[in-house]
Amino acid sequence: MSVFARARHFLFIFGYLWLLLSVFTLHNSLVLSDWELTAHIGAATLKALVFAKFILIGEHLRLGARAERLPLVWLVPIKAALFSVLLIGLNLLEEELVAAIWPHAEKGSDGLDLSTVSAIVSVSLMAFIALVPFFGIRELGNAIGEDKMRELFLRRPE
Repeated sequence: MSVFARARHFLFIFGYLWLLLSVFTLHNSLVLSDWELTAHIGAATLKALVFAKFILIGEHLRLGARAERLPLVWLVPIKAALFSVLLIGLNLLEEELVAAIWPHAEKGSDGLDLSTVSAIVSVSLMAFIALVPFFGIRELGNAIGEDKMRELFLRRPE
């Protein structure tokens, strides 16, 4: 895979995650009446970059590769579940590392406060639901080919 293909792949993952985290941030800002949206969007952008890197790490480790022989109806939720566990687990590890390096840093300052079990379960479920369409489109593209996917999504109907 060329450098440009890898960069495009990373930017696609980042863009998808950024869109989801930005909408989540907007929702929280409106519901919680916290109008510092610009600061929160910045945090969502950084979190999307970190999560995109975590997904690339999972891909490099071939997370879910054993499920690739299964039909898409099983493969997509399995990969979504595995990668959501990876994202939450690495996010928790990141929070602990930040707390060890900067003990006075505010927990959850990135918009994802995972200090309780209910918060971890809730965010894990949201991550799973968010990753289902991501892996659905990606695995469909792997099954029918990138050229066919591009044609289906970008070609004008006749």
